[in-house]
Amino acid sequence: MFLKWTTNCLLFLILIYLPHTGGENVSTVIKGETVDLLCHLPSNDSEQLNVVWTKNSTNSATTCEWMVNGVNISSLNKCDPRFTLTREPLRVQIKDVQPSDSGYHSCKTTRIIPPPSSLDYFTNTSLQVVVPRLSLQKLNSSNDTCVHLLCSIESLQSKQVNFTWSRGQRSLHPFTSNATESELRLCKPDWSEGDTITCYASYSRTQTNTSIQLKPETSADKDQLILIISCSAAAGLILCIILTVVICKCRNRDENGSMVFSNKVYENFSFAMFRQNAQSNDKPQPEECIYEN
Repeated sequence: MFLKWTTNCLLFLILIYLPHTGGENVSTVIKGETVDLLCHLPSNDSEQLNVVWTKNSTNSATTCEWMVNGVNISSLNKCDPRFTLTREPLRVQIKDVQPSDSGYHSCKTTRIIPPPSSLDYFTNTSLQVVVPRLSLQKLNSSNDTCVHLLCSIESLQSKQVNFTWSRGQRSLHPFTSNATESELRLCKPDWSEGDTITCYASYSRTQTNTSIQLKPETSADKDQLILIISCSAAAGLILCIILTVVICKCRNRDENGSMVFSNKVYENFSFAMFRQNAQSNDKPQPEECIYEN
């Protein structure tokens, strides 16, 4: 009986005094957005709580502390005004998140009233702030009087982006647009050489832009194209010569692999064979003897 009572007391003390740790959450947000990082609420009837929020990154560490008394929340230290604590649910809200906010975030809640006090609970979050990259490129066009421009943004597959175009102070209407890219097509006289075209991308209360200047095809580009064509033609000519030499050599062999001599070689070979036969004919022949019976 005493052993059972002791075991129950130990379990009760462990549940009270040992900190409770929640699973780690991973959150990826876009720069400029507002993100809510949840904290654990020990119990719904908690009257007074102490909340400590710590952010650890590679360059800095930030700690914010609040006292929650019913529905009232008071800050206990000077914290970044972008960090605020709200209830229902209990969470730390970060407005206008920046890349410097990326890192490991930990929220510790401690129940003060009602007792038993000193009941801690930790909620961990790995926050990653993504900075989208806006790109603007000129597409190939078969018509020299028209230009095709493509404006696209990365890392925003799940976000709706609003694209707008302008040439100086004049707004332009895109040819096509979707969630992550927009295409602009202009034909003269709507554009001229030297014009600057700007693409704007708006998302999550954030706007970014990039520009491109329309330039004519320079002589350097033409010279480079001529050089490429000349090198290709020279390489083709050399290849043809090599193939011709190989084919001529291969024709000196018949299908059975025997050598076929040219006329000069054949004449030399025939003259050598003739001399050899003449020398053999000049040798004295043995006399024939006829024996008569």
